[in-house]
Amino acid sequence: MSRIIDLLRHGSVQGKPALYGRTDVPLSPTGHSQMLSHLAALRTVDKIISSPLTRCLSGAQAISQQVSAPITTLSSLQECDFGDVDGVPFDALRSQWPKLEAFWQQPAKATLPQAETLNAFHHRVLSGWQQMLKHDARHLLVVSHGGVIRQILAHLLGINWTQPALYQQLAIGYASLTRITIDDHPSALPVIRYIGLEGHEDTIDDA
Repeated sequence: MSRIIDLLRHGSVQGKPALYGRTDVPLSPTGHSQMLSHLAALRTVDKIISSPLTRCLSGAQAISQQVSAPITTLSSLQECDFGDVDGVPFDALRSQWPKLEAFWQQPAKATLPQAETLNAFHHRVLSGWQQMLKHDARHLLVVSHGGVIRQILAHLLGINWTQPALYQQLAIGYASLTRITIDDHPSALPVIRYIGLEGHEDTIDDA
């Protein structure tokens, strides 16, 4: 048998398009439904670990009620803090646009004003990943953010986490599901079964 670790990104959020990191923006009604659309794949979940931010935790709580699994929060699963531009709508950031462009082209070097560095974010997430591996759940659901999921995948695949392509070309959509399995022997390596699977709202179970 294998352990299952599912990484679920939060659904779509309320508010205008922006870099939402530590800003505690809520899920939209659509985002709530998007997260519940994975219930068929999550029926055997026996433990849920969530980012404490509302857009993750509210969806995790809704899933918990459906699958009867306990929830804990882990602060290291929060999204990167984007500093002065965090949560500010893009159309209000015209004066900051050169800095945003530099960040997207060189995220490890062009840190945004007052933001968490990519290096600090990466190592924070890996610390959280090591904590999650200590849980004895057979099917663990981790509800978090796109940036967090990218860091975990880069770590497992040995990808250079400083390269812009990881953030520009690897799509981790709203409410997408990534599955990792680990076989039950000491030398087993985590195996990524799929990345960024989208749900289907017509499978939602409201019972």
